[in-house]
Amino acid sequence: MHGSKLNQEATNTYSQSYAAKIAEEFFSQNDSISGQQIISITPVKQVNFFVLKVLFDEWQGEIKKFKSPYFDYKNEDVNQALKAFINTLSKNIRIEKQHLLPLLEKAVTSTLELLFEPAKYYSKELSKSTSTDKSRELKANSKYIKLHKPLFDDLLQRLGNESDFNSAIQGAIASYGDGQQEIEQTQNLFENTLPLNVIEQQETAEDLPMPEPLDELEEIELASPEESAYQEDINNEFEPIEEETESESDNINQQFKGDIKTLNQQYEEKEKSKTVAAVLETKSLSNLKNNININQRYMFVNDLFEGNDRDYETAMDEVEDCDSFDSSVELLVQNYAKKYTWDMNSDEVKELLKVIFKRFR
Repeated sequence: MHGSKLNQEATNTYSQSYAAKIAEEFFSQNDSISGQQIISITPVKQVNFFVLKVLFDEWQGEIKKFKSPYFDYKNEDVNQALKAFINTLSKNIRIEKQHLLPLLEKAVTSTLELLFEPAKYYSKELSKSTSTDKSRELKANSKYIKLHKPLFDDLLQRLGNESDFNSAIQGAIASYGDGQQEIEQTQNLFENTLPLNVIEQQETAEDLPMPEPLDELEEIELASPEESAYQEDINNEFEPIEEETESESDNINQQFKGDIKTLNQQYEEKEKSKTVAAVLETKSLSNLKNNININQRYMFVNDLFEGNDRDYETAMDEVEDCDSFDSSVELLVQNYAKKYTWDMNSDEVKELLKVIFKRFR
């Protein structure tokens, strides 16, 4: 990572060529692409999730245009109706080739930037925000970040302690290793589709340029907090999703030996320590599937059910019919956790249990 500098022209050309090749292969057998298909359209996981990020960024702009000065969009009934409308749309993504291509090109460019020049990538992302709470803005995007995850986590922590985000970025970069193994693995995934040659020159760590100051970067206007409310319903309902980790040498039977009651006790203890606002946030969900946002659904289907949408739907219906949190966890362990060899300590499983816990409280 240190010493790598992208040739911008070569990067743009590669992104266009790569996107065109991927789209040509996919649309030779399909008329359109769904949300579920997006998360596996390329071999590079980061590209796929950045397609979703670009899609939701574009969607935010569409929602802003949708709002009218003639109606009260702060009204609770209107707010709930719009939320239901957006949730329905999020489950029915359908994109044709000509509309996917620009999303895919942007995703490839962002992935290459994050891979080789993370300081530049984060400097651009954070400079877009008009909010003074940069850590909150970055945290909202955590579900889309799959590369250099330790760097992201360190940067997020530093942003909470430092007022200057450029200093936080440089501190995180200095503390992070070169990430060479991850870079090589990702390069190979790109190479399997199209030869990758986008590096302009090699520099020493001392020659690595500092991120440009805020006033030299392009300012991008975002919607106000009120105008972003509906986007936040999708992106910020729960804590950020971190990259999955490999399970230890424990076999699957050892993972599931724990008493189901322990899970319930764990959540009970966490609930007791929450503030009033947090307790209100975790009120009982009347319908489980309708309260799982699109990003969570993608994560559950892809990471826990190995892309098996039918098993996911069946599991959620069965959980819905359970009469307690304990019985729902036991059902998942017996019918799905063993089948798909879940790591019960993974962030994906914890996120699913958190949603289910709210269903019964």
